[in-house]
Amino acid sequence: MSTNSQQRLYDIVAIPNKGIGVIATQDIAKGTRIMAEKPLFIVPTNVKERGNKVVEKYIAEKLKTLDKDQQRAFLSLHNCHGTTFSPFLGICETNMLGLGSPPVGGGLFIEASRINHACNPNTHNSWNSRISRETIHAVRDIKKGEEITISYIGHFAAYVERQSILKIKFHFDCACELCSMPPDQRRVSDERLATIHKLDQAILSAGSNVKLGLGMVRRMLSLLEDEGIYNSQVYRAYYDAFQMMAATDDKARAGELIRMALEHARAVEGNDSETIKNFERLAASPTRHMAWGLYGRKKTQEIMPADKDSQAFKMWLWMV
Repeated sequence: MSTNSQQRLYDIVAIPNKGIGVIATQDIAKGTRIMAEKPLFIVPTNVKERGNKVVEKYIAEKLKTLDKDQQRAFLSLHNCHGTTFSPFLGICETNMLGLGSPPVGGGLFIEASRINHACNPNTHNSWNSRISRETIHAVRDIKKGEEITISYIGHFAAYVERQSILKIKFHFDCACELCSMPPDQRRVSDERLATIHKLDQAILSAGSNVKLGLGMVRRMLSLLEDEGIYNSQVYRAYYDAFQMMAATDDKARAGELIRMALEHARAVEGNDSETIKNFERLAASPTRHMAWGLYGRKKTQEIMPADKDSQAFKMWLWMV
């Protein structure tokens, strides 16, 4: 689902105890693209690797190319690092978003940089290299007046680790919904996140034991739903399952799983990302995957149950 380019879905306002933030100006449906912003400038990874002095000089040169309004907008961004860095570098260290995975650099975005953190955010942010923009998509329905949030840290970290990372990198104590849960509920969440992380690391190690691998994916998807996580990890899990079926020459299951991966990818990246285009190619012809038939060729292909909403279909898909 795409946002109406003629209608702004958010506003940048003061948020109590948070400084500046972004709120929804109307109800926003899951899958809606809220922002698609070009960076003010990019600091490439190979520049960042050369140390702070080189980065500071690079930023200063980039700022000279901007007009006065853009320079003022940059200088108005928060610097959480105080005097640890120069003012320019402090602003960039506070606000830059990684471009891709692994990142090709950091992008400075005037509006996306205003989005505050939550450990269970209501949007997913990603760099779309095909349109050279940072995109923000709603991962669940957002009510008018609700704050729009992203995650500043990686997936699956437990409460204590999240608090430590945010304190060290951004100098604040997180009081989001997830971090504010009662201790007993927080422990359950931490255990779920730890299990999700273990499954994520173990899935592809199942190798040719695809029934084991599919069981891991199914378990992981269930835990992600229980935890309220609807980001890119969901489509990646379906894609892992697709790759298993591709390697075993299972056309029926592979076709269904790549279509599911595509559906969930569109919800968090829209219709124009490189991931989407790759998934569309594979959905049209699953056998194009480079690992097709890696574990051998099936002599016969199964016929899937016709009713895709039925329990029989789910049991067939996951080999239960």
